[in-house]
Amino acid sequence: MTSEDARQETARFRFGIIAPLVVRPLEPGERAEILRDLSSRLWQLGDGRTMRVHPRTVTRWVQRYKERGYPGLLPEERLDKGARRLLSEEVVQRAIELRREDPERSVLRIIKLMEYEGIVQESEVKRTTLSRALCREGMSRAEVTRSKETFRPREAPYPNALWQMDTQHALVLRTERGQRRIYIVGCIDDYSRHVVARLYLQDNRPAMADLLRRAILVRGLPEALYCDNGSNYRSHLLQDACGELGIDLRHARPYRPQGKGKIERYFGVVDKQWNREAQHLIDAGKLTTLEELQRFFAAWLEGEYNSHIHSATKETPNARLGHTHPQHPRVFPEPLKLDRAFLVKEERSVSATGTISVQGQDYEVDAALARRRITIRFDPYDLSRIHVEHEGKDFGLALPLDLTRGHAALAAPAAPQADERTPFHELMQQHDAQVKTLAAGRLSFTQGSREEEGDR
Repeated sequence: MTSEDARQETARFRFGIIAPLVVRPLEPGERAEILRDLSSRLWQLGDGRTMRVHPRTVTRWVQRYKERGYPGLLPEERLDKGARRLLSEEVVQRAIELRREDPERSVLRIIKLMEYEGIVQESEVKRTTLSRALCREGMSRAEVTRSKETFRPREAPYPNALWQMDTQHALVLRTERGQRRIYIVGCIDDYSRHVVARLYLQDNRPAMADLLRRAILVRGLPEALYCDNGSNYRSHLLQDACGELGIDLRHARPYRPQGKGKIERYFGVVDKQWNREAQHLIDAGKLTTLEELQRFFAAWLEGEYNSHIHSATKETPNARLGHTHPQHPRVFPEPLKLDRAFLVKEERSVSATGTISVQGQDYEVDAALARRRITIRFDPYDLSRIHVEHEGKDFGLALPLDLTRGHAALAAPAAPQADERTPFHELMQQHDAQVKTLAAGRLSFTQGSREEEGDR
């Protein structure tokens, strides 16, 4: 992982913590309650370490996010980068023993005890250095003092307060090339039970992003999104999109399926009421394409599910989604901002002829980017607009390769704008004309003189 990747990962981690404080207006006293809850939680870092975050740290991150947006959560470059900060095995093991003696013992107290014992010199070990070492060993104070938690069922208080999202394998479609799996990606509003779902041929990140974007277009932005720990939902694509749009992204704890109860129950209904009927029609040869299945599924979803009275709410999801909260209105993002948030970001090497390949198709980019490494952003389901970036600068859109133009014109750089300067070529021509004029005059004068002498 590069230093820039690490900084991006830190920004995602920080937004995941502060999201409940910035995605919606807070009631009086609610902020303090959320701060206490966030600082009491056990947070897991990308490398597996666990930690708790002090309320002052959370407040500082919130302020930076409000001032500079998502980029404000990027950490500053370390001034002591490259300096040695490793601890000896003896020091780490003794610190672990002291932590086991008393799990509530602070890192500063552990350092002071080791100084008294003569294991380390005074001020030799920094608190942050030893804290990281204990975290890597799974001996952070948050880890060793973690208590068991119980599951409590609950419901969101208003529409778009919380969405649950997941993917399930649904059908097997028989084609000329063999059998193809069909997946359902679904997103349910916790309060109304309204569902936006769609069928896909692959269980991948573009499918997840496509469905979530459709759900936002239908219902507006959610304050929080609850997903499982699959690679699609742990991807940087989703984390960055939620950070850009101000969505609190949450993940279910491993082996805790109760947290996704509503979306799991929805998939159970789909399996009983639609999957079996659809698979029967596929086997009978009456449904043969994904498009036909898509129309059948959309009709069932809107006609039989979102318009049917839910047993728990006693209302239809469509009707309950229309409930309004005076302090939590539905918010729809700008279309351009929404589209850009869910664009897939990939790197490409530009060929010597200024071309790249995206999903098997060739595209032309700015000739100045030939033989360079660039970043592209695109929608896998719409390759008509591929945004090109290099070193933080926007280089417009990549265009489908047109072989009729050839590559010579592409590779040739644009002619630079001529600067205002002394017109050497014109002056030279004028001077040459003057010389010829003078020479002609002298020749005429000489000939006249010779004729006069002959007359004499």
